[in-house]
Amino acid sequence: MALQLHSADFVHDDGVTYCIRRNSLEEDFTIYEKRGDAWVDCGLDQAITDLNFPEFKRLGLLIKQIMDADQWIA
Repeated sequence: MALQLHSADFVHDDGVTYCIRRNSLEEDFTIYEKRGDAWVDCGLDQAITDLNFPEFKRLGLLIKQIMDADQWIA
């Protein structure tokens, strides 16, 4: 286990590939979804801003799955 800037690609049960990454160890990470060849921000910050609790919970659980699978230390 080690601190990371980028997780391994994670294929979810829904068939979508996700990853989490950050620019430096001092920054918070963001969750991304792969669409074609591009990585698109999933909108975690927006879910918090909009108080969209179901989406925030969904993304939070997904982040936990990615961290567990990749042995990520946050």
